[in-house]
Amino acid sequence: MSRVLAVASGKGGTGKTSVSVNLCVGLARLGRRVCLLDADLGLSNVDVLLGITPELTLEHVLFEGVPMEQALIRAAPGLDVVPGGSGVSRLADLSRELRSVMAAQFSKLSGYDYLVVDNSPGISSQVLSLCLACPELLVVVNPDPSSITDAYALVKVLAENGMRRSPCLLVNKAASAASAQEIFNRVRGAMVKYLKLDARYLGYVPNDPHVSAAAARQRPLLEIFPASDAGRSLLALARSLDQAPLAAGLGESDPARVMEGALVRMRERLPVSPRLTASQATRQALDAAITLANLLENPGRTDGVAVAARLKALLLKARSGMEPGEDAHAGRGGPPQSVRVNVISPDASIGDILAESLDAAGLGVNPAGGSADAAVLYWPGGRDIPQAMLAELGELQYVLVRSLGSKEMPRLRREPSAVMDLPFNLEDLAGAVRRCAMRPT
Repeated sequence: MSRVLAVASGKGGTGKTSVSVNLCVGLARLGRRVCLLDADLGLSNVDVLLGITPELTLEHVLFEGVPMEQALIRAAPGLDVVPGGSGVSRLADLSRELRSVMAAQFSKLSGYDYLVVDNSPGISSQVLSLCLACPELLVVVNPDPSSITDAYALVKVLAENGMRRSPCLLVNKAASAASAQEIFNRVRGAMVKYLKLDARYLGYVPNDPHVSAAAARQRPLLEIFPASDAGRSLLALARSLDQAPLAAGLGESDPARVMEGALVRMRERLPVSPRLTASQATRQALDAAITLANLLENPGRTDGVAVAARLKALLLKARSGMEPGEDAHAGRGGPPQSVRVNVISPDASIGDILAESLDAAGLGVNPAGGSADAAVLYWPGGRDIPQAMLAELGELQYVLVRSLGSKEMPRLRREPSAVMDLPFNLEDLAGAVRRCAMRPT
């Protein structure tokens, strides 16, 4: 039996995966047997941070009959990794027979002391399902105001979908212990007041240049800079997590039962938030930001009062200027909100990831050959794209997404309207696609 912990964040850029990797390394250094499941389908860099190159993933285990033990990669002493790939997103589509396969294979992970699930950032149905199914939840937040807001939003949506346990919060990239405690107090205060949920403070990781230096060398921070400020903090966090008693009502878990629970929730297609018009979404975002500004107006802050007051004034002015039902782009020549996109990729897994990312950004993704306003073309550098796929491009304007490290361009009749290199920011990709759809063919 294992302790199963989901690691999540409300937005990208919090350092969630770095925390997951080094927390696992820290637990392994304490003598625990640890397994890290990479469930981040978008911009996952577990393999980069650990310097490993997966050949088999969870997808091979579930759909191609590969035993789980063959997919496991020994990344550090006491630490194994299960590369997730698109296999995690396909859990909801498992047949009854393959569900039995999944249970049998995940039961092989019950010998670990910890199973840590590194989720994608945000509040997709997959993320919600895994967070709700895992007995323990760690939410990573950093001092960026949008990170604080999105962390609260993540917990709010989980609460709306039935979560009643208190998550742990970890503040990453903190300027000091005092500022980290203040950030935790603000998030916890909002949770207690509006969600009737408490939170446990796991601790903080200081803003430390050794973190990016370790990532550049593709090795865990705790392996090459264990004496750094961040390294000492992460080892202390691992010790704190390991020594803390489980919350009331929680016990050790069977990884197979946890994944079965996640699968059930994925098949239910958990409600996130209904798709809103541009003005509705903007108004709700403004309301949320005003709430945050109220929380920031703390007399104990020397820098927060003025910032919060100014932020609130701007937000109130913006909201008062919007008419109900007004389209955020009306009269401005802005891009249409119902952009339809074709995703063209010779790599099915990358195609699935791109389609899911674009859908999460509010763009409609067509099946192959469907009528579309624009296209996203993935080019795995050095390989030709089948002519049948290029035929789907037709006369559409397109955004080119290139594989990591490739600076070449495919030989095509038309130039792309924009070029995105992996890894990319989802908002940047969505904006490029919307601008692409506006261009005349």
